[in-house]
Amino acid sequence: QAPWTISVNLQAKPLRAGVNQTRNFARNSEDQLKDFLDTFGSGYRTRFPPEPNGYLHIGHAKAMLFNFGQAAIARSQGNQAETILRFDDTNPAAEEQEYIDGIFDSVKWLGHVPVKVTYTSDYFQQLYDCAVKLIQDGNAYVCHQNFEEMRKCRSANREARLKNLTVPAEALSPWRDTEVKINLEKFEKMRAGDYKEGEAVLRMKGNFDCDNPAMWDPVLYRIKFDPPHPRTGSDWCIYPSYDMSHCIVDSIEGITHSCCTTEFSSRQAADGPYYWLLHVLGMYKPVTFEYSRCSMANNVLSKRKLQRLVHSGLVDGWDDPRLLTLSGLRRRGYPPEVVNRFCEQLGVSVSQNVVTQPHMLEAIAREHFDLVAPRVFAVLRPLQVFIKNFMETARTVEEASCRLEGSSCYYFHQWFPKNASLGGREISMSDCIFIDSNDFQEEPAADFFGLTVGRSVGLIGSPFIFTCEEVVKDDTNQVCRLSGRVDLRQGQPKPKGHLHWLDGREEAAARVLVRSFGPLLLQDESNLGSPALLEEGDEGQAGGDDWLKSFNDQSVVEFPRAMVERGTDKIEGPMQFVREGYFIRDGRRGNETYHQIVGLKSSKGS
Repeated sequence: QAPWTISVNLQAKPLRAGVNQTRNFARNSEDQLKDFLDTFGSGYRTRFPPEPNGYLHIGHAKAMLFNFGQAAIARSQGNQAETILRFDDTNPAAEEQEYIDGIFDSVKWLGHVPVKVTYTSDYFQQLYDCAVKLIQDGNAYVCHQNFEEMRKCRSANREARLKNLTVPAEALSPWRDTEVKINLEKFEKMRAGDYKEGEAVLRMKGNFDCDNPAMWDPVLYRIKFDPPHPRTGSDWCIYPSYDMSHCIVDSIEGITHSCCTTEFSSRQAADGPYYWLLHVLGMYKPVTFEYSRCSMANNVLSKRKLQRLVHSGLVDGWDDPRLLTLSGLRRRGYPPEVVNRFCEQLGVSVSQNVVTQPHMLEAIAREHFDLVAPRVFAVLRPLQVFIKNFMETARTVEEASCRLEGSSCYYFHQWFPKNASLGGREISMSDCIFIDSNDFQEEPAADFFGLTVGRSVGLIGSPFIFTCEEVVKDDTNQVCRLSGRVDLRQGQPKPKGHLHWLDGREEAAARVLVRSFGPLLLQDESNLGSPALLEEGDEGQAGGDDWLKSFNDQSVVEFPRAMVERGTDKIEGPMQFVREGYFIRDGRRGNETYHQIVGLKSSKGS
């Protein structure tokens, strides 16, 4: 059942097949349901809960569209519905105000408006009080195992289950059966800062007999002294884990539908810790729903990996145009409507092994830019061409859109070929022009329709056909100049090739730096691991850095001698470089740097 078709109900999550009803922790009582409705009403309430430990990426855009979108669907059906933006700020070692500001900016950029903004740190005292209650009721204990020891315990239990054995003693923490009074004293010592980091944690007293590993005594609180928390300073030195905070804060805020990606499925199962904690605390249980995370081929969507790229200097910050961070997409030139439409087309499913190819995003972008990007001429690899008979032929042009002035000829060229009402500008031509060197081959391939000696090509936007007659080479035997003659198109056979070009005069063309981008990774980095199932403290170790071996050192290609029409720097926003692709001026690098947003649907026919 789609999550937006129900508001509040008694059974918040269906029980997994084969699980006994005694482990159904996702059921609300009639009294809980009544209290919830009395407090929050019968509307819909979703939340978008990013952790401010980095900049958001396109996967977060999908999560935003889903969470804000479900509330919008409910409103369209005549219901009250809203979405909360909640910062999950429980790890001060990784969180910064810079990231909080960046998240605010990204949410606004994509057009989402939360009903309010909250922070998990707003509820630190209530979470602490819940932890004390858990200890008092015998549902939590202070443990002194380190994370490696905890892993070994879980591994021992996993091996025993594979052999159909009972829970072995070595699977359990030696502190699991500590008296309640001692646990309360130890937890207070944790709160007071009397233990070192890693010396003690609070763990849920779950069920190692359960076939759901998420119930095997996950960590609920850990100690972190430095740095101070961005909002609470040094008031706290113990911080709740994801397992502790998400379910409780969801309930406190009156969330009706808690939507997460599928790596949280075991935690949010009806017999998982999300519902178990709310059950033993006597709190209302929201509906939970899981959907597949966004995974893109040849790129990175893991915050840990993104941080590795940024901090190692392999990319130019969080907004590097090669990245799929929202700030990177924004700098690259993707507008929010393209990102949102891409996320809409991705849809929502529970399939975990789906890797989206970048051409899906690129196709949506091309369709958008085709309508909004003016066409301009740019030559990325300039090759000089001298036209021997330019002026004598130009004088014979009878087109009204052509005028002679001095040694140049001027033509009116539309910004949009299919829409004259959007205007245009004059472009000039003289006896010296530049074409792209890729459009010339001395020994042409069979499928090459560009320029070679003795062949004629059309010059886009002009009334001329150019025929190459001579090749000039430099001291290294490289082609440095071509020369030939032009004829009027009228009355001539239609050439197979048509080239873009630029007037060679300094007042007509400007030298710029143009950058284009290839895949960030040479192999697919699907990021299909399950970070939600890692223990606290594992995040920095998961997977190592082997993935960096597929980093593409050629993912940026620069054209330092590129040329564009004069006046191009006055165009705000995206533009199409004719036969090259869609480009934008890079504000970070100044008016003389342009980078590619996306190429054309097919490579230019050479």
